[in-house]
Amino acid sequence: MMPKGKPITVEYQTLMVMWVGLLISQLLFIVLIWFIKPGLISLDTSRPFLGEKPLIIIVFGGSALVFFFLSQVLSRQHIRRAIRDQDASCVQTGLVIGCALAEISSILGLILALAFDYPYFYVWLALGIFGVLLNFPRKGSLDAATYKL
Repeated sequence: MMPKGKPITVEYQTLMVMWVGLLISQLLFIVLIWFIKPGLISLDTSRPFLGEKPLIIIVFGGSALVFFFLSQVLSRQHIRRAIRDQDASCVQTGLVIGCALAEISSILGLILALAFDYPYFYVWLALGIFGVLLNFPRKGSLDAATYKL
């Protein structure tokens, strides 16, 4: 249930501000890499994709995919629970959990770039950004979670 006196538009604006903040944090990773290791920001595809340490790249790639899919599943589960229990706060929880888990993919790309000088780190960053974009807050979810029979 939504707190009394808090209109759904205010709740939706709160979700939007949170989502934009989480999306901007993703973009800050690119800026961070650009300042720390500017030589990595290039589209030089002459190096092999798996690089010098293929096992680490495969483990990081698998982990990034697991966290990406987990972010989508848990986010949708919280939205379904919000609708079932008529609890709008679960929509916010789902948004935060979904975006945070998607952000782990970007953090793994950041680690690859900074610790291993991996030139294809942007694939991981793109996966994290895509995960956050998929968790865009929908007003319909809040409407459904606050609907009373």
